[in-house]
Amino acid sequence: MQQPTINIKTRCRRKLDLTTKLLNLHILNLPALSTSNEQPNESPIRIVCVSDTHNHQPVLPPGDILIHAGDLTESGSFDEVQAGLDWLSSQSHPHKILIAGNHDVLLDEIFLERYPDRRYGETTRTKADLNWGSVTYLEDSMMTITLPTRAAPHEPEGVSKGIERRVTVYGSPYTPVYTPSAFQYHPSPEFWENSKLATLSPQDNLIVVTHGPPKFYLDRRDFHRAGCPYLLQEITRLRPRLHVFGHIHAAHGRVDVVLDRVREAYDDIRIGWGGWGTLAWMAVLVGWNKAKRVIGFGKSDATKATTFVNASVVGGRQNKLTNDVIVIEL
Repeated sequence: MQQPTINIKTRCRRKLDLTTKLLNLHILNLPALSTSNEQPNESPIRIVCVSDTHNHQPVLPPGDILIHAGDLTESGSFDEVQAGLDWLSSQSHPHKILIAGNHDVLLDEIFLERYPDRRYGETTRTKADLNWGSVTYLEDSMMTITLPTRAAPHEPEGVSKGIERRVTVYGSPYTPVYTPSAFQYHPSPEFWENSKLATLSPQDNLIVVTHGPPKFYLDRRDFHRAGCPYLLQEITRLRPRLHVFGHIHAAHGRVDVVLDRVREAYDDIRIGWGGWGTLAWMAVLVGWNKAKRVIGFGKSDATKATTFVNASVVGGRQNKLTNDVIVIEL
């Protein structure tokens, strides 16, 4: 009775091995990744990425945009949240963006109505009483930031091209449900389909900020992948220039990935949404992309990489500062 199960596991393992070999072959045939500003006479936009500070206040490098991807606090009390906002507001970055995390319970009023015992510290002041200072808070919402174009370092000071650069930033605090905590959801396609993220179209200089990671990308905790496959679906559709998140402290880091149709097929197979037919289609795509590159016909369906950043700065059971703040230049 066990033999069929063994055969199924063997076939699945073989399929995953073939899928990985195809992806590696495809990566070898890709042009050099583009991860930064392609205008040589413009200084790049410096984005400082931080997450999961849990009441710590690390030294932050300078930049144009400061992004905090949630878990500003440890218990989410009013005093903790206000102290975190004061710290962020004191920073020199012209634009400061914050989303909540599952620890920031003060900001999830629906959760506190359901679990009033989780309102720690002072109970008379609420989210409405916070002084946000110069911090912009995003909760399934978006904003457009306009930045003046500065001269590149090799050009004289004061030189201006008269062109402004714009970035669109979407932020969401939600993570897949684990234990009762703020801003959690049961993973399903409907959750992200009903979010403001689904209303966006692929565009240059799109930045997505979520507290939790997408499936497979800087989401490993021990032997478990904690990311959301349905969030990955939206990220693959949008192909943002930058996706910043945290939540999984042990997976801190950066990875640059071209989210083309080959990568989409690869991820679908890993999730379990794609079978041998998807593998065959992936092989066709790999061959076609290689042929186009050899004969110089057409372009890849994704010419820029998406930069994934897990910006968690704490680690270990005591949530001590262990990880560096990550700076990205677009």
